[in-house]
Amino acid sequence: MGNLNTVAVSDGTFEESDARLFERRQEVRVHDSRVCPYGLCESIKGEWVVIEQGEVFSLDRSEQGILVLMGSQPRNRQLLELHVPRTRWEYALNLYEVQWTKVLPIESQGDLFLVGCRLLLGASRYWAF
Repeated sequence: MGNLNTVAVSDGTFEESDARLFERRQEVRVHDSRVCPYGLCESIKGEWVVIEQGEVFSLDRSEQGILVLMGSQPRNRQLLELHVPRTRWEYALNLYEVQWTKVLPIESQGDLFLVGCRLLLGASRYWAF
């Protein structure tokens, strides 16, 4: 799964209301397991800067979101830049906002993090259903 053992940036929690969970589950989800390069972004002095890079493992996606497995724990509302493979040589750049994280303790790997993200910018048409 690439380098999922990256350094954790900050604490995050699994937070979402019942109404939001219901709304989130209305979208059609498609199983989509692949490794994607990522950049975790921060605003520093008014400029967006990539503060961490690595690879995530996507589990599923919908028209407006994605569920990934990461080796570090992003904060809620932090921006995640994903480079999604389109072909063997091409990638589509999509920008997501972290909505929630959940710790998954894996005895052989240490903690991994399940991360739910909402699409902010990018062409989800690259991921045709």
